[in-house]
Amino acid sequence: MEKKFESQKRTFPIKHLIIHSFALTPEKMLETLHQYGLSVHYLIEADATVHALVPEERVAWHAGPSFWAGETGLNQTSIGIELEHLGYGQTPYPEKQINVLIKLAKEIIERHHIRPENILGHSDIAPEAKLDPGRGFPWRKLSEQGIGLWYDLKNKMTHLKVQELLDIIGYQAQTERQLKAAAWAFCQRFMPEDTPIDSEIAEREQTVFKTRQKAAQLPENERAELLKSAPVIYPSNINVLKNPKFMDILCAVAFQYQQARKKQHFTE
Repeated sequence: MEKKFESQKRTFPIKHLIIHSFALTPEKMLETLHQYGLSVHYLIEADATVHALVPEERVAWHAGPSFWAGETGLNQTSIGIELEHLGYGQTPYPEKQINVLIKLAKEIIERHHIRPENILGHSDIAPEAKLDPGRGFPWRKLSEQGIGLWYDLKNKMTHLKVQELLDIIGYQAQTERQLKAAAWAFCQRFMPEDTPIDSEIAEREQTVFKTRQKAAQLPENERAELLKSAPVIYPSNINVLKNPKFMDILCAVAFQYQQARKKQHFTE
C-alpha cells in the first residue's frame, strides 16, 4: 500500500462523502487504480485495515462522470472511501469493517460539515454505470449513527410521479434509461430486502467498465454518442419496481431529503 497517487489541490469546498466497494484484492485494486489513472482517499480492507491514499485536501479521481442534486463532476467536492467486498456488495459486509467505516466517516463529516443528504453511494451518483456499495451495505445502520438519511413511513410526500420524487432526492432521472437506473439504485439502498441478489452482476460490471473506458478515449462528441447506447449496470428486468411498497418508500425518502434541504436553506 505504499504506492502514491496523482492528485491536485481542491478549488471547491468538500460537501460530499462517497462510499464505494471493489471486488478485488486490495493489491489488485491498487494496480487497477494506477492503470486507469484513478484514485481514492481511503481504502478499507475486509479485515478493517484502513489505508489513507490521498490527503483529504486534495482531489482524488473516484467519482467519475457523476450527478447529484443538480451538481456534476463530484470529484472536486467529495471524499471517496473504497471498501473491499469480493461479493460485489451483494451480501452483508463484515461488522468490523463497517464499524471502522462509521468511525472514519464521522470524523470526515465533522471535519468538513458534510450534510446527511450528501452521504452517498457510487450507485447514487452514477446509477447507469455503478452498483456499489450494493444491496448488502447497511445504510440504515449508518443513518442511526448520523451518517446519511433514512425514512419514516409516517412522514411521506404526496404521490408525485416517480421521476419527480427521484429528482427531489437528488438522482438524475430525466430520460427513461436514467429513471430505471436511478430507481434501481434507490431500491438497492432503501429496499435491500426486496432487491434480489444479482447473480450476473460480475459479468455485467466488466462489460460496462470496458465500454466506458473505451468511451473515455474518444473525442467528446463521439464519447457522448457511445454512452447513449452503452451497456447499463442494472438488470434488464427490474421487477422490484413493481413491488407495491416501492411508491410508499419512495415518497417517504423524498420527504426526508426535501426536509433536509429546507433545513439547509434556513441555516445558511
